[in-house]
Amino acid sequence: MASSDISDNLTNDQLAALDSTVTGSTDPASSDPVPQLAVAVDQADADYAPGETVGITATDVGDGGSLTFSVAHVSAGADGILGTADDVLTYDLTGTGTPWVVTDGGAGDLDGTVDGKIQTSWYVNSDAANQAFTLTATDPATGRIAAVNFTDAATMVDLTFKTSATINGAIFSSSDVATGAGTGLLDPFVRIQNNGTEQGYNTDANVKVLDDTAKGSTQYVHALNIADIPIQYVNGVGYYRFDLDINESNSDNVQNLSLDTLQIWQATAGNLSNYDPGATPDQGTGAFPTATKIYDLDQGGDKFIGLNGDLQPGSGNTTDMSLLVPVANFDPSKPFIYLYSGFGYQAGTYQGSTETTPSTWTAESGFEEWNRQIGQVIDGHKFNDLNADHIWEAGEPALSGWKIYLDVDNNNQWDSGEPFTLTDANGYYKFTVTPGTYTVREVQQAGWSQDAPNNAQGEYTVTVVAGQDSHNNDFGNFQLASISGHKYLDADGSLATTGDRTAVSGWTITLYNDANHNDVADAGEQVAQTTTDANGVYQFTGLLPGDYLIKEQDQAGWTHLSPVQINQSNLTSGQNLTNQDFVNTQLSSISGHKYVDADGSLATTGDETGVSGWTITLYN
Repeated sequence: MASSDISDNLTNDQLAALDSTVTGSTDPASSDPVPQLAVAVDQADADYAPGETVGITATDVGDGGSLTFSVAHVSAGADGILGTADDVLTYDLTGTGTPWVVTDGGAGDLDGTVDGKIQTSWYVNSDAANQAFTLTATDPATGRIAAVNFTDAATMVDLTFKTSATINGAIFSSSDVATGAGTGLLDPFVRIQNNGTEQGYNTDANVKVLDDTAKGSTQYVHALNIADIPIQYVNGVGYYRFDLDINESNSDNVQNLSLDTLQIWQATAGNLSNYDPGATPDQGTGAFPTATKIYDLDQGGDKFIGLNGDLQPGSGNTTDMSLLVPVANFDPSKPFIYLYSGFGYQAGTYQGSTETTPSTWTAESGFEEWNRQIGQVIDGHKFNDLNADHIWEAGEPALSGWKIYLDVDNNNQWDSGEPFTLTDANGYYKFTVTPGTYTVREVQQAGWSQDAPNNAQGEYTVTVVAGQDSHNNDFGNFQLASISGHKYLDADGSLATTGDRTAVSGWTITLYNDANHNDVADAGEQVAQTTTDANGVYQFTGLLPGDYLIKEQDQAGWTHLSPVQINQSNLTSGQNLTNQDFVNTQLSSISGHKYVDADGSLATTGDETGVSGWTITLYN
């Protein structure tokens, strides 16, 4: 789709047909003609916004001469067309009909020099919006008069023929439209209707706002979720697409319609109803206190888009204009989108290059409808793969807040401007797209390892055609786990008592991955080995989910009170398994002698001799 900058699509001001009037005279005392008086304004397009100052320069005044300046309001005459012979001059706006006199080099001459040139100015007040003016300079000494026209009119972007224009980064097109539109292909989310001018926006609020045709949360007026707006690519850049359907009379003299204001807002709720259009809605003065504005047609100056309802005649067959707004403008954390627009504010008539007669810009009895194309869905879930088997199974929790994106340039990283969304509380994500091939990836997070999809790129390459969706594009990740425990010496040799245990350092503990699930530490299954520290602690970290066996080393003189092998089946993602303790006791001994005492007294010991062959019995 071809597009161009707004500067390539501006039409001439509607007052362009008004010619500047310059008259001269002859000095009565001389046959030499007096030079023609000339007057000009300081902006090339002679268009000024309210609050600006018109810079005025008059030349060939005559050194030290004086001029009387005045400004008149120009209105279209009976033919309704500005710039024709029946235009009417009035003095009904602020600053008009109040002449002022400036002398070359004197008070009011902004250059302060006697040089045959006068510089002065005129302030554009707020009631001058979208109006046309004539500035007249009169030399009372010679009768010379010069005039120049200027406007405070919105800049027109002409889409009355099939073309496209880029305005503030968004693409407006009367050629890239939805054909074969109708029930099941388009979802209308706001419908506006009024005679003359009309304005409105979408909402789920149970009230009728502005010129909406119904309350919110109805078939033609309802909330719009960012995940439901189709994404379209132009030259590798992602845009959210909106489609406008004009439903006005296609008669020659009323076929045109002006789109005077368009704003897009985002919020966390879909039922807002507190938009304030402001004093001059057509100039983008509106405010939405509880929403964030992400696009404004009138940013950088008042503009309007000229549309031709006869370009794509019929309702529900083909839309009249598409609007593409860069994905980079949007914030997925505020999922509800509000589109405010106003139509029909331009006065006068216009005849486009493909039109046979002039047409007014105002709305008639029909309605205007903004739609989203019901595009193709690419969706899936984000889950914690507890057993790292690449499959989302019952009992494995969903993960919220993960960024899933469409990798437009296929560089395996998210770049600014690439469409993305955050998984919701159920781990769900969704993109609505136009037909094409897309690469879906996730942004990795520290401490996690991706294992689904089970491919080297960790991506889904999805091709969708009209009427076809792609589901279950699930992303699974797991966290590494750990196992830890202690090595104890149990003084009384009983597991029933624990207060008599002391830590044993330097004891070897070995970890096995029981890959064949036979509870036997087979050859080749050892994954790690460590020794207990001064506190008797051992630890294995960075473990993949799976089945493990933990074994302690046998040492002579020690006996096991706890099993020599601890079996741990199904160590899961992120699990920190503690207190896997080994308890041993050391073997003890009892010894003594058998004596014969010669004097029969224990008080004396020197007379004792050992007796062999005597049977001694030990009882527990």
